[in-house]
Amino acid sequence: MKNKGVDEMKIAVLVKTDMNSTKVYTIHRDKVTQHTDNLFLSDTDKNVIEFALNWIKKDGGRVDAYTFENEILADRVLHEALAMGANTATKFEGVNINDPLQANLIAQGFVEYIKNKGYDLILTGSTIDSDVIGAAIANDLNFNYYDYVSSINTDFKFETKLEKGNIQGKYELPAVVSVLDSINTPHLPSFINLRDAIDTPIHVAQLNIHSNDQSTIVADPRKPKQIIFDLHKDPDAISELVNVLKKDGILK
Repeated sequence: MKNKGVDEMKIAVLVKTDMNSTKVYTIHRDKVTQHTDNLFLSDTDKNVIEFALNWIKKDGGRVDAYTFENEILADRVLHEALAMGANTATKFEGVNINDPLQANLIAQGFVEYIKNKGYDLILTGSTIDSDVIGAAIANDLNFNYYDYVSSINTDFKFETKLEKGNIQGKYELPAVVSVLDSINTPHLPSFINLRDAIDTPIHVAQLNIHSNDQSTIVADPRKPKQIIFDLHKDPDAISELVNVLKKDGILK
């Protein structure tokens, strides 16, 4: 492992939109509406980029941003990453980041794409989908993996925040790290940086994932039969209830 004396760090940052933003969804009566115009780079990923930029400012290196988001959402988050200071931006096409059955396949495709690029550190904000993909990437690359990181610095010290307490230690490179937004406070890009980022080309890569395992959600329009057991009107109500529970497997 190469912790000390790391020169010209190469860092890959996986970025995504902020699906948990309160601006994304509105509810009116029984209708939920998603406002994709309000989907931008997640707050946690801004922290991740900030950490990566601080590292290369200290020791030199480069930060490359990647996303599995689709179409305009991919462009938005990558333009923000470029405005903050990322050196390059790449979006992957041919995948559905919202399909949990594609997580391992996405990780495999990403590893195949970057395996010869020599990254020392791969960073991502901590969410359910990114943690799954991050763990799979670490496994395929044989990198160390650290998740739910609440504090991290360029001296290789970190802290994770878990339900049963915190863990402190030193991480080793190469590594995949998913972090919480408590690691730092990201800076706001200037107008000039935002303008320049819009004009910076975004690379497009095809992962070409082929899988018959596609998640589908099927709504069952049938309503279960409702049965009311009235002890006052039916003396056999208890025995009838017991029979129904046995039939449904609730009682044996």
